[in-house]
Amino acid sequence: MAFVIISAGHVTNSSMRTIRARPLAAVAGIAAMVVIAGCIGLGYRMGQLNAPAPVSVQASATLDLERPENRVIVDQVGALSGRLSQLEGEAAALAKRLGLEPTGADATDVPEPTPAGGPLVPVAAMAALPTAFTAPRPDPGTGLTRIEAQIEGVGTILEQLAEAVAEREIENMAFPYRLPVQGRSVSSSYGLRHDPFTGRLARHTGLDIPAPHGTPILASGGGRVVSAGYKGAYGRAVVIDHGDGLKTLYGHASRLLVRAGDVVMPNQKIALVGSTGRSTGPHLHFEVIRNGARVEPRQYLAQVLGRDADR
Repeated sequence: MAFVIISAGHVTNSSMRTIRARPLAAVAGIAAMVVIAGCIGLGYRMGQLNAPAPVSVQASATLDLERPENRVIVDQVGALSGRLSQLEGEAAALAKRLGLEPTGADATDVPEPTPAGGPLVPVAAMAALPTAFTAPRPDPGTGLTRIEAQIEGVGTILEQLAEAVAEREIENMAFPYRLPVQGRSVSSSYGLRHDPFTGRLARHTGLDIPAPHGTPILASGGGRVVSAGYKGAYGRAVVIDHGDGLKTLYGHASRLLVRAGDVVMPNQKIALVGSTGRSTGPHLHFEVIRNGARVEPRQYLAQVLGRDADR
């Protein structure tokens, strides 16, 4: 195929040139490619100009202390840590008071592995688990949640120890281990003896503690007065209930300072020494009654009364 080009001038005088089609098509194709490349380059440049600047994200493990909210977080962590140390100290003091050993594991001890098991669940399958099995989101780096949990745990232990201390103090207050007449020794012990009136062998159900007339008689332990009045051979006597089936009796008093129903504290004055009832002189007859039976008072007064106290 060929194209005929007519030169300017009269037709008759014109000259004709013949150009083949294949070279012409090649030139046109190259020109079109140049135009397309230019358009692509222009579009890419315009896209760069209109695109937003990239955002640089850099994780930081530390808090910016110049920001007020971060300063508040640091102060809270410090306050909670101080409170935690205080609670741990109080718990340790209470445990020592109870005679308990610290329960915390030594930092140098290597914990033994605990038994574990269960089916293998790939991490990718966690998304399909119900919400109840989803692990809680971790504390975002401040430590507040961990410290608050520790404080709550120590606070619970502290409350339990405080209750145990209170219970032990109540038991200690009620237990009759105190000498009912201060600075005095025993003249007649519990058990068999020669009766002071008949001289014959007889059973003595308590301890006789001589003291001048009017000497204060003290409660050996705290409790409730169940009787206070004249009681046959005991003369004027006081009986105190210490709980758990334990009672004490104070006989031969010259005067009673309490009445039935009164709550008395340890070492409280409850009567005055006398010689009422079956008595040969001013002294206190002291008995310990356990579940209705008279028992050896030395079992309870061992801390304040030695074997060499008898005369």
